[in-house]
Amino acid sequence: MKIIDSCMIEEVSYKLLKYASWELPPEVERAIQNAYAKETTPLAKTYWKAMLQNIIIAREKRVPLCQDTGIPIYYMTLGSGVHVKGGIREAINRATQRATRDVPLREQVTHPLTREVSKTNVGWGLPTIYLDYENNGEEIEILAVPRGGGGEAKFQCVIPYPSADRKKGIVKIVLDAVSMARGESCTPNIIGVGIGGYGREQTCLMSRRALFRTPLNSRHQNPEVAEMEDIIYREVNRLGIGPLGIGGDTTCLAVHMDVGGAHTAGWTVAVSFSCWVSRYSKAKIMSNKKVEYLTHPNIV
Repeated sequence: MKIIDSCMIEEVSYKLLKYASWELPPEVERAIQNAYAKETTPLAKTYWKAMLQNIIIAREKRVPLCQDTGIPIYYMTLGSGVHVKGGIREAINRATQRATRDVPLREQVTHPLTREVSKTNVGWGLPTIYLDYENNGEEIEILAVPRGGGGEAKFQCVIPYPSADRKKGIVKIVLDAVSMARGESCTPNIIGVGIGGYGREQTCLMSRRALFRTPLNSRHQNPEVAEMEDIIYREVNRLGIGPLGIGGDTTCLAVHMDVGGAHTAGWTVAVSFSCWVSRYSKAKIMSNKKVEYLTHPNIV
């Protein structure tokens, strides 16, 4: 079995969170550039231009893309052929504390009752770490996400009537969620949709993980699901909500759906939004100790 020291997880996670905070994944930036190029509404065109200028300044000056620097969330996949020497939780906590100091990130992890501020973005169970496993794998994949409040505030989870038309119901649920959120979800969004799963927490997790599918706006391997992704993408952009809700041609940059097994007596649909600063950064730590930075290959 291959051994990877937890200090390596700390260092990679630290770099991922830093870069995710000040530099969008290239495919997200290209999607915003495309939206700017095809926009026909003058006011929306101005907003797109300001967003692109914001992206350039943040990258060049290495400052956060948004004043809401988010709550760090980590998604990790551990290969069964890898053993981590040391504590994963402790490594992630140290990485978050270092990035909070060095970027710097806004100190916004607080106790929900007392409003006490942790000052390090670590405390009371945060940052969240989602662990998955890969049989026969000999690498560790880490995805760091500074999750802002705009998109998260408009998250929805619905349990439809069991007899409802599945396809029409899913499309309507997503369009209703987008219509109710308007620009408060910090449009344009990447929209993640989880369908099924036993227990709402699983459906919610599927919808959030779907946000980070690559390539951006790629289609699900199931043709029926891919068809719904196409329909929702077209219909959301026909709503005319536009950037930050001021009206325009593009409201969402991508629609990604994921499907899980459900109880025969019912099913669940969850809708997640990634705000216009769709920040995430992913890397793989190989068994030979080499690191491949997938979304930000310029990380050193």
